Amino acid sequence: DSLNSFFRHLGAKFLFLDTKNTIFCCVIIYLFRILERRYGSLKFASNLIMSCVLSMSTEMLLEQYFETKNFGPLCLVMPLYIPWFREVPVVSASHYGPVSISGKSINYLLCLQLALATKGSLLATLCAFVSGLFVYCTPLKKFSLPGWMGSIFSKTIGRIINTYPSSDTGLMGATLEIQRSQHTEALENQLMRARNRFQVPVNGGGRQLRLDEMWGGLAGAGAAGPAHPNLPVIQSQVQTLVDMGFTRERAETALRQARNNL
Repeated sequence: DSLNSFFRHLGAKFLFLDTKNTIFCCVIIYLFRILERRYGSLKFASNLIMSCVLSMSTEMLLEQYFETKNFGPLCLVMPLYIPWFREVPVVSASHYGPVSISGKSINYLLCLQLALATKGSLLATLCAFVSGLFVYCTPLKKFSLPGWMGSIFSKTIGRIINTYPSSDTGLMGATLEIQRSQHTEALENQLMRARNRFQVPVNGGGRQLRLDEMWGGLAGAGAAGPAHPNLPVIQSQVQTLVDMGFTRERAETALRQARNNL
């Protein structure tokens, strides 16, 4: 009976009883995909497994003491908030009075919703944060599973869950569109700072006119030097500007004016 109770208790750590919390957890996992791109699949999985085991073990011990019970894989998700907070930069932020809202804010709100659902989920979240600190802020972060284990999973489960880029380039994903919009806003902010620095008057005319001023007029304001026709441009930076919607000729001209300082 004790063994069956243990396995039931263990199984409860991987299943939400509430559909709402399941959806929130799926959104959080989607937002955390950037961490796998930073670390690589094998290193990401190694840290994830270690933090999950530590969090689950601590949670199950403390639940016996506090007489609580949590359902759901919080031990798998919540430790990732430690590297998310420390390593993922804030791309853009909007200020509503004293409150600053960035692209990371929605993830923190989802974390708060899951953590405050019950007393057991709050305890599980605290255990997950402690295990995340213990793994991602200590030399344990360098731990990695053997490469042959990654090869086995890649050839078995990986064939089912792997996704590949579509050959159809006509449609654009929402994430890429957001990134392009953020890049454009960053360029606009750079132009406005240059205007304020050199006291260049704002002539209006909308976003396209402001971007046109940056290609041509900004050099005259002193933010970039004269164009160097023989200066080789970095093709990756050219492609970045082309992906944002500008022509290749305009991108190369701007990079030569800025001496490849994107």
